[in-house]
Amino acid sequence: MRLPSIGTAPSTVAAVGGILYAVGVLSWLFANSVHFSSHDSTSLAFGASYAFIGMLLMGAVPLYLCSRLSLVTPVFVTLWILGNTVYEWLYGTHLHPLSSYLTVWPLLLGIAVGAGVIEAGVRIGLSRGVDRFGLRPLV
Repeated sequence: MRLPSIGTAPSTVAAVGGILYAVGVLSWLFANSVHFSSHDSTSLAFGASYAFIGMLLMGAVPLYLCSRLSLVTPVFVTLWILGNTVYEWLYGTHLHPLSSYLTVWPLLLGIAVGAGVIEAGVRIGLSRGVDRFGLRPLV
């Protein structure tokens, strides 16, 4: 049995992907003049860390589930949610899609993880029934 190297461990894949996702989304946010504003430095620090941690988790958790258990629906749901936010931003169907995305990230992450739980249940059932499609690490 060969242990995974640090470069391909699921936690490493998730951490790097989460950081890249957070930097990408927050860069897009700041490039479009959405910013944090408060006279209280504590509130400002809380808001900025809430947004960064949220985007980090939005990128990292689906990637961890994919690399550790080969669950693909959390990744697809996360990309769909991000794509929907981009669509709303481009076509003006939502007044402030970027700030809303940063505010409601726990709900969005819950939807992505919930889709993964459903996929895991189906795949475990198939694995027990036909001995195919079981959960296994990708890396």
